Amino acid sequence: MDAEVGRLRRLRAGALKVRAVARALDRSKAVEPDPLLNRGRCAAWRIARSVTGRLRAHPYLRYQRDAGLAVIVANSVVAAGFAVRMLRRPAALRAFEAQLKHLERELADARALTWDADLSDAFGRSQHELRELLVALDAQIRGERLPPSDTHYGQPPADSDWPYLAF
Repeated sequence: MDAEVGRLRRLRAGALKVRAVARALDRSKAVEPDPLLNRGRCAAWRIARSVTGRLRAHPYLRYQRDAGLAVIVANSVVAAGFAVRMLRRPAALRAFEAQLKHLERELADARALTWDADLSDAFGRSQHELRELLVALDAQIRGERLPPSDTHYGQPPADSDWPYLAF
């Protein structure tokens, strides 16, 4: 198997696992619905979609496979295990933070080793998003409140002098 394909499949599996854990924790009784879990779930989904798009564009048919039923079932089992074990909110958020850090490391490795500029850009945006989310999650675990950010998912405000918004 091509090394890049294997790396991308591991990244997609990790992103789908983070998404499943976030969904399970969001539904658990220990953690009331939290916007940070939702942000993490959405970030993981965007990573999985980027990887899936890249794999589907591969010229070899056997490299184009999507995540199989075994991956989905395994992620559901792992996520249910997380949700059952986490009885308190801080422990659940720390476990989710560990999952996000692992995904961020895999994403950094995949970005460093990819040759496709568009995929590298998408991974860079996802890395930035995950780092912002990890900072916010760490602050929430410690009980601090972060001031509202001027940026959302790396997007500058509309009134800035960002070149793409200069009309």
